[in-house]
Amino acid sequence: MNRLGDIESSAAGGRLGRRRLMLALGATLLLGGCGWRPLYERPGPATNSGGVSTELAQIKIDPVVPDSSIDPLHGSTDALYDSRAAQLLQNYLKDALNPYGPPSAAAYHLAIQLQQQTRAAASLGNGQATREDLIMIAEYELNDAKGQTVLKDVANIVTSYDILREPYMDISSRRDAQQRAAAQIAEAIQTRLAVFLRK
Repeated sequence: MNRLGDIESSAAGGRLGRRRLMLALGATLLLGGCGWRPLYERPGPATNSGGVSTELAQIKIDPVVPDSSIDPLHGSTDALYDSRAAQLLQNYLKDALNPYGPPSAAAYHLAIQLQQQTRAAASLGNGQATREDLIMIAEYELNDAKGQTVLKDVANIVTSYDILREPYMDISSRRDAQQRAAAQIAEAIQTRLAVFLRK
């Protein structure tokens, strides 16, 4: 009796699986018929193929400007963190937009102003923070070859890290949070630019 029930349920499951497959295939064909194309499609033999990736490759990334500049007389570590974040964001954007190098004749220029802030997210009863949020804010604008701004936007990312009161571990945690935030900001900027250029 159980065997018969298992056979019937597996047959019904097989019919349901085939039905879902046919629906998915039909939906894919309908999307292709209405002109839908993936945002990041692979390039083909034609020189203008590759979707928005070829347009993104025509963007020259200007040096990312950190909120604070390094002052050797004051020795603030915040300026070093800001400078490192700007360099990380610059590298992530180069990998995303210009994987084969900067364009020889850029159609666009991307200018970015980067800010960082930290705030206590959790603390002990004595007021010592045990967890901090790193807030990274990138104000960016896309300018065309004539220098006119065609897109202006802001990307915000918040990442958290623990404070263990161990100097090396705390520095490592903050650097890791900074790296994650820069990668997420770069991804957010790339997606926004891709959507804008795809219009």
